[in-house]
Formats: sequence, structure tokens, C-alpha cells
Amino acid sequence: MKKKTISYNKFITNTILISISVVVVLFVIYGTYIQSSSIEKSIRNDAKVVSSLVFQNLYTVMKNGGDKENINQMILELEESIPDIEIKILNPDSLPKDFKVNRENLKVSTHVKDGQYVELKSSIYYKEECLSCHQKVKIGDLAAVTQIDYPILNLKISLKEIVLLTTFLFLITITVFFSIWYMLLKKYFVQPINSLIEQIKKITSHEDLENKVYIDTSLKEVKELEKTFNEQNKKIVESYKDLEYISNTDSLTKVLNRKRFDEYSEMLSKTCKRYNKIFSLMLVDLNGFKLINDTYGHHIGDEILVLFSTLVKSTIRETDQFFRTGGDEFIILFPNTEIENIQIIIDKINDKFEETPYSKKDLKIIISASFGVSQFGIDGVDIDQLKAVADERMYKDKQKNKQKRS
Repeated sequence: MKKKTISYNKFITNTILISISVVVVLFVIYGTYIQSSSIEKSIRNDAKVVSSLVFQNLYTVMKNGGDKENINQMILELEESIPDIEIKILNPDSLPKDFKVNRENLKVSTHVKDGQYVELKSSIYYKEECLSCHQKVKIGDLAAVTQIDYPILNLKISLKEIVLLTTFLFLITITVFFSIWYMLLKKYFVQPINSLIEQIKKITSHEDLENKVYIDTSLKEVKELEKTFNEQNKKIVESYKDLEYISNTDSLTKVLNRKRFDEYSEMLSKTCKRYNKIFSLMLVDLNGFKLINDTYGHHIGDEILVLFSTLVKSTIRETDQFFRTGGDEFIILFPNTEIENIQIIIDKINDKFEETPYSKKDLKIIISASFGVSQFGIDGVDIDQLKAVADERMYKDKQKNKQKRS
């Protein structure tokens, strides 16, 4: 199944969107944390300072025997001096049932109300000096509850704390942003390119150019790099094969050339020596070829060489190797073949010549050739020795053919 790919531009866009999304989530989480801990703590502390001042002033008025009018006057003065503050004196009878009496003098309880105000409450208790005016109460009874509503926006937060929180959030943002980029770039760029380099090194070190590289990535441009490399590598392999074919093949007859004969015969003789095997070597020379060239021209001679090569190739086995080593001189190597069996092949070749003469318009030429055969191990273990023996026998065969024609 073909892997789905994305373009480089889409990859960049997706990476930016992922990074922004993660950063926004972190902002929300961290912002919530700051509100619920550090900032709210600062707000409560600041509010308690303000409320303590208010409670102290009110308590002083009450302690000095101030009546309700004096207390209201003090509240008005405090509300004028502190913007947006609201102060209430709550009678114990008007308090909700779930209100918890705080026995610690001037102990302030706080909570955030409606997300905009900090509500602070402090209990005021009767003391001994209060009994002169309030005969029906006991020392320690709840006299009243002072409630202060103070806007959150008016509260002051420590500059040091703001700087620390902002710096920490900035560092987290930068770390997360670049971590995401690092991971995605490593997955989609670095690892695929490193894989490509390793595969190329492996191919070149083993000289196995026909192997294809594969890059495991979804990035379209990187996959295109894989495709381009494989296409170029394929062209190189094809060019190499073409060059190898040209360097080993005779351009006219399309049979193997002398260079390839030297390479193959050396390899074959070494193999036969090592594994105690045999092969036969046969020299073939066209009869009267010089006369054909002189009489009809070299273009006719070339066409006869092509026909001759075609007839011989169609007669020998696929395992046999056919070489052109000179103008009208050819060599055939027969692996694992004794010399006694070669005569059968020679007879088949001669039959082909008789059956398929060269004909062009009014011209008809029956091809004939002389043969000389030698066997590895019997006539020698060296290619030059085998060629010398085969050449001598081919010369004798050529003399016989001349006598027949005369």
C-alpha cells in the first residue's frame, strides 16, 4: 500500500499549527495555575493588609465608645480614601446559618466573589470595656461581623513575582516550541536523509547498483528525492550495461569480441584446473573470404560475416561461447565437452551453410569454413597451447577443402 505523502509547505503549516496549539494549551493550563495559586495568593495577602487597616480603624472607634453614627462616619471616610471599596457591618442576627464564628481576634477570612471581588470578613467580639454599654452580653460574644468587598483589579501583585512567572512561561513556551520542531524535523528530514546516505554507502561499497533505496517518510519532497535517485541509478545501470555490452561485443556480427575471449578463456581454464574439468576450443576460418571481398566488395563480405555468425549461433548451445577474434577468424569454447563430440556440431554447422546460402539479387554464395579443434587437458592446459594445436588442425582442414574445390 502506497504511503500517503504531504508537501513541504503543508508540513511547515502543520508543524506551526501543532506548535501554536500546544503553546496555547500550556498558556491556558499555566494561566489557570497562576490564577489559582500565585496570583490569588498575592491578591489575598494584599486584601488582608487593606482589610486589617479597615478593621483596626473600626475597632478603635468601637473601643472608644463610638455610636452607630460615628461608625458610619468612619466607614464613609474609609470608602472615600480607598477607591471602589465597600464596607458593611453585619448584625449577628442577619448572618447566614452556615457562618463560622472565628474566635481569633481580627482573624480575616477571604474568598473571591464573582471573579471580580475579594470578600473579606472579620468577627468582632465583646470585651470587658464593652459591658458598660451592653449589659445583656458576655465577654467573647459575637458583636458584629465586618465585611469588605475589594475589587481584584485594584489589588497589587509583586513585580518580582510577575517577572518570575512571565520568564518561566516564556522559557516553557520556547522549550516546547523548539522541542516540537526538533522532533518533527528529526522524524521527517534528518532520519530519512541519514537512511538515504547509509543505503547509498551500502550500494557503493558492495557495487550493487541495481538495488533501490527506500526512504520511510511522508514528506513529498523527500520521497521525490528517493524517486529521482532510483531513476538516475537505473539510468547509470543501463548505461553501464550498454558500455559493458559494447566493450565485449563485436560491432558487426554482435558476437563476443577478442577482449571478452581473453577474459572468459582465462577464467574457464582456471576453473577447469581447479575442479578438474574439461572444455574444447574450436577455431573457425571462412574459406575464400579474401576473394569474396576482392570480387564483390567489403560490404558483401560484411553481410556474409553477419550471416555466418547468425548460422553458427543458431547451431551451438547456449552454454557455448562464440567469439570473433579477427577479420574472418572465430573461436568457439565448449565447456564440459570432449573433442570427439565436436564433429557432430561441425556437421550441423556445415549443413546450415548448405541450407542457407548468401543470396542477393542474382548473386548466390554458399558459405564454407575450415575448423580446428583442441581439448583442454589433452592438447594442453594453456590457452595459447590449445590455440596453437587447433590452428595447426584448422590449417590441415583448410588444405583438404582447397583440394575438394580444385
